[in-house]
Amino acid sequence: MKRLLKILGILLFLGILGSCFLRGASEDYQKDADRMRLEHLVYWSGLIEEYQKKTGYYPLQDSALKYKDKPILVKIATTAQRQYLSKDGANYRPQYDNNASGSFHEMPVKYFVAEMEHKLGRKIFERYDLQSVPSGRPIGYNYFATEDGYLLWVTCHNCGVTPISTLLMDGSVPTVNIVSSGMKGKVTKALPRDEMLNHPIFKSWMAKGIEATEYVRKVEKENASDSKR
Repeated sequence: MKRLLKILGILLFLGILGSCFLRGASEDYQKDADRMRLEHLVYWSGLIEEYQKKTGYYPLQDSALKYKDKPILVKIATTAQRQYLSKDGANYRPQYDNNASGSFHEMPVKYFVAEMEHKLGRKIFERYDLQSVPSGRPIGYNYFATEDGYLLWVTCHNCGVTPISTLLMDGSVPTVNIVSSGMKGKVTKALPRDEMLNHPIFKSWMAKGIEATEYVRKVEKENASDSKR
């Protein structure tokens, strides 16, 4: 009996240890994913602003003028991620689809990327959410084009609620939002790109390092041309 209890005790200890390890690994992964989401927010918004300087309008804003009843939405997500976000996806989950009610004119990320490459005159390095499968929270990035400009937002699970981050309508998922100057004040806690990048809270987030750098950059590289597959 004592031996049995000892064995059970060892198994219980190993189970607790394994659980702690997995939880720690998961937390580190999510921190890396959040850090990359913010980095990609900077990257995509930079391309969007560059596009505007060359053309005089934001990507797909000309289409938004045609559909004044609904803004344009582009889900900046990989083929694998869209399986959960799009109604025709094999693993579609409406709770992760911010257009489940059809509130927006949705346009494919393939078109969004091709349009920017055409107007910028070069191939762009596509950057996507590190997390390929949702784990109770949305994945992917979201770009909205309106008559007044654009909104680009990413989730940031560890950012919490701050002066520059807010919660989705589900009341639990924090997002960080960059808008064009004409959209400032129309989206809760959203800031124009320059203001966001120079905000001390945002700077503190960006100053955090990445734990699994090699893995993160590998995934980034693998997804660099996903819209062209």
